[in-house]
Amino acid sequence: MKKLIRILLAVLGAMVGLVIILMIGLTIFLPVDRMAARLEAELEKNTGAEVAIGDAGLSWWPKLGVTLDDVEFRGTGAGLTRATGAANKIGAYEGKADKLQVQVPIGPLLKRQVVVEAASLQGVDLQLEHGGDNLKLQGGRVDIGDLQMDLENLPAATPEGSPVGQRIPADLVLDFQGQADSYTQKGQELQNIRFHGGLDTRILTVEEIIAEIGGGQLQGNLEIDYERDARGLLDFGATADKVAAPELLVAYVPALASRLKTDLNGQVRGHMVLGEKPVMLSSLTLTGDLSSGEGELQARDWLKDVLPYLGSRKDLVDIQFDRLQHALRVEQGRYHVDDLVIDGRDTHWQVGGSVGLDGDLDLKVKILLPAGFTPDLGQWSMLADALRDEDGRVKLDLSVRGKGSQPEVGLNLGTLKDAAQSDAGEAVQKGLGGLLDKWKSR
Repeated sequence: MKKLIRILLAVLGAMVGLVIILMIGLTIFLPVDRMAARLEAELEKNTGAEVAIGDAGLSWWPKLGVTLDDVEFRGTGAGLTRATGAANKIGAYEGKADKLQVQVPIGPLLKRQVVVEAASLQGVDLQLEHGGDNLKLQGGRVDIGDLQMDLENLPAATPEGSPVGQRIPADLVLDFQGQADSYTQKGQELQNIRFHGGLDTRILTVEEIIAEIGGGQLQGNLEIDYERDARGLLDFGATADKVAAPELLVAYVPALASRLKTDLNGQVRGHMVLGEKPVMLSSLTLTGDLSSGEGELQARDWLKDVLPYLGSRKDLVDIQFDRLQHALRVEQGRYHVDDLVIDGRDTHWQVGGSVGLDGDLDLKVKILLPAGFTPDLGQWSMLADALRDEDGRVKLDLSVRGKGSQPEVGLNLGTLKDAAQSDAGEAVQKGLGGLLDKWKSR
């Protein structure tokens, strides 16, 4: 979503620049057909892209009115760097807009002030490579109103690598609303997107954004404060309503997205400093919760190291559950699992611990096995009877460490020993020592 906002800001900058170019065109009385060619040349010069404008229309009284039809563009991040002198992570990109319309009162222009009463960018399609990912926007539209800016207060040229906030005029004010048919990033597709907000005193606010995803709905809001920190201080919130887990999680935790089959409800609230990835990850703080009804967690490959203990009930690791509840938070570069509960039809799972944003795992998992089921502990299976609760269920404690791509899952036998001490007979307690010699607790 953050990249979508950046795209909108770029569109806004293009609109303002276009108005200024058209002012120059009026001053030298260019015919409309020549003005389209002039605009193509100016845009190519300032972006390094190939630009083609199908048609241009111009009216100048009582308001300056500009219409551009069938605008197409194609370029690369390298070309943009050559044109602007600023480095970027953009690869190849291309797009088109069906129509751009701008209305500007002439009076303020004579005072070197830009007042855009109405501006509309319609029929936008964009494909963009950024940081190795492919972004795709289809059927986009942005409407801008009440844009005001004094040309005398335009920021001076900023050094290469300067943060975004230093490039935004302090007196730039505007309102916007928009929509898009779809936006795709990292395999996640949002559809029927609607949003509205504004920019004032270098603070960009999206008051509401709504999108359909995975048969459900996402709704959120955000604020990026470029006044307090020119890099941008992002505050955001979002809620999910009956969203299919694979579609919701694929862009963030793809390993889990491919295994969790359920519809999720939830909410999150957080903030971070924008900039390079290490800055964003280290500054990110987030709290929230997720929940669902019936579903399945396909964890067979994650739990392959403990499959021998489950004997003939290896189906227990393709977990059929009736309820999932998850309280979460992110801080200091780690995703903290404060409480994750999965109530299965045959099992009860409880998870706690943390996952580093770099992928390392440090989790504890408690499993309550089905009533009457005896895990395959070899010659020590008799211990299971000493570990049963009043409902006849055995509890296993697992540790999960290593990397998310190849987790190391082990049975915590030390916990088993502690749990058995009070109920096991003397012979069983002595046997535990031998068991611990044979099994390495992880």
